Amino acid sequence: MSKLARQLKFYAETYPKASSAALIGGTALAFAAVVGFIEVQDIMEAKRHTAAKREQNVNYTEEAQLSTTSAGEVTPQEAQLAAMLENAKNSSWQDNLRNAADAQERFMLPGRDVDEGNEKPEYIKRIVDRSEEILQEDKARKEKEIEESKDPFTSRFWK
Repeated sequence: MSKLARQLKFYAETYPKASSAALIGGTALAFAAVVGFIEVQDIMEAKRHTAAKREQNVNYTEEAQLSTTSAGEVTPQEAQLAAMLENAKNSSWQDNLRNAADAQERFMLPGRDVDEGNEKPEYIKRIVDRSEEILQEDKARKEKEIEESKDPFTSRFWK
C-alpha cells in the first residue's frame, strides 16, 4: 500500500496540473454516478407506486373515479392558480401592482381583518369565479372521457 501511495505522491508532485484534473474528473464522475443511481431508484419507485395505485383503482366505480384526484384531474389549488395567472395576463400592469399590494396585505399578514366587514375586491371575485369554472370544465371533461371509454366503437388508437 505504501508503494502505491509513494507513486501517487510522486505523480502529483511531478504532474500537478494533470493530477488535479484527474482528481476533479474522478470527483465529478463519482458525483454523476451517485446522481444517476438516485435517479434510477426514483424512476423505479415511481413505477412501483403507479402500478400499486393502478391495482388499487381496478375495482372502483365510476363515481369514485370522478371524486378521486388522479394525475389528469385539476385540484382546487391548481384551478385557483390558473385563474390568478389568467387574471394577471388580462390586467394592466397598474392593476397587477394594485392587486399585488392588496394581496400582500391580505395574505402575508395573517390575523388581520383586511376587509373590516367590506366586500372583497373585484379581482378576488374574478379569481374565485374563474377557478370554479375551471373545476367545472375539468369535471365535464372527465365525465366525457368516461362516456367515450364506454363506447366500444370509439378508437383509442388515434387520440
